[in-house]
Amino acid sequence: MTLWGAIQRTLPDLRQVPDHVPLSSDFFAVLDDVLRKQDWYLEYLQEQGAEKLAFVGKYPFSRQLEVEAIATNIVETLDLTEQERKQCKDSKDFFSLLSRKAEKIGILVFKSSIVQSNTGRSLSVNEFRGFAIADPLAPLIFINGKDSEAAWIFTLAHEIAHIWLGESGVSDIPVKKQPDNNKVEVLCNRIAAEILTPRKQFLKSWNETKMPDFTQLSKYFNVSQLVIARRAFDLGKINWQTYQDIAEKSKARKTAGGGDAYRNYPIRNSKRFTKAIVTQEMSGHTMLREVASLLNVKPDTVMELSKRLSLQ
Repeated sequence: MTLWGAIQRTLPDLRQVPDHVPLSSDFFAVLDDVLRKQDWYLEYLQEQGAEKLAFVGKYPFSRQLEVEAIATNIVETLDLTEQERKQCKDSKDFFSLLSRKAEKIGILVFKSSIVQSNTGRSLSVNEFRGFAIADPLAPLIFINGKDSEAAWIFTLAHEIAHIWLGESGVSDIPVKKQPDNNKVEVLCNRIAAEILTPRKQFLKSWNETKMPDFTQLSKYFNVSQLVIARRAFDLGKINWQTYQDIAEKSKARKTAGGGDAYRNYPIRNSKRFTKAIVTQEMSGHTMLREVASLLNVKPDTVMELSKRLSLQ
C-alpha cells in the first residue's frame, strides 16, 4: 500500500464555503476508488523505471510566490498554445484540451458525476468540486462531473495549481466573498484565473468591449461567466454587487449527460490510466478480472475497450 493508501481518509479538507456539507460516504468511496487505481499505476510506473515528475511541488507554497510566473510555467509545461485555445469551439472542448494536456505530462485526470459505475449514487457539487493528490510519480486530479461544463475548467486549472505547489487536498470554489483563511486555496484560485484568463489579455479584451459583455468574454475565454465576473472584480473592473448578481444567476447549472459509454469509461477512469491498464491486460501482464475491477466494469467491457484501443 502506498503512503496515500495508508492515510486516505486524512486528505486535507481545503474547502472554503462556510458551513459546508460534511464529506460523505460517496466522497470517500470515490477517493478510495481512485487511490486503488493510483496504487496499481504506481507499481506499473516503477516497473517501467519512471522518474519523479519535476513539476510536482516545483513551487512550494509561500506568500511570496508570483502568480503570473507559476501560471506561465504551467502553461509552458502543458504546451498549451493560444492557437489551440482559440480552436476550441466551446467550454467542453476546452476542458478536453486541458485535461488531455495534463494527462500527456503524467497527471491522471478523472471526471465523474457518480460513485464508480453506480448511476444511483450521484455526487454532490455542494459537497466538493474536485481534489488533487500531489504524488511525485503519479499525481492525480478528480473533477466532480456533476458540475457545469464551464465550471470543470476552473476546477481543473485550480487542481493543477495544487500539483505545482505540491499541496494535496479536496476543494470547492466559493462564489461569495470569503476571508482569506486558507492561503493555499486563495493562491490556487489566483493561479487558475491567470491560466484561464491571463491578466494582460483579459484587460485588453475587456477594454475592447463597449460595455461589460460577460457572455462574449465567457465565449472568448471558454470559461463560465462567473469566472469572468470574478476576474473583473479582482482587477477592479466591477463592484461586488455586480459580481454577486452574476453569481446568483450561475446557480442554475446544466450538465451534459449520456453519450457513448465506451467514450465515457476512459474519462471516468482517466484516459492515461485506462490505456495503461488495458494495454497491460492485452499483453498478458494483468489479469482481466483485476482490470475489470479497477475500471468498475464487466470483463466483456474490458474486451471491447481493448478492441477500440487496438484500433487507435
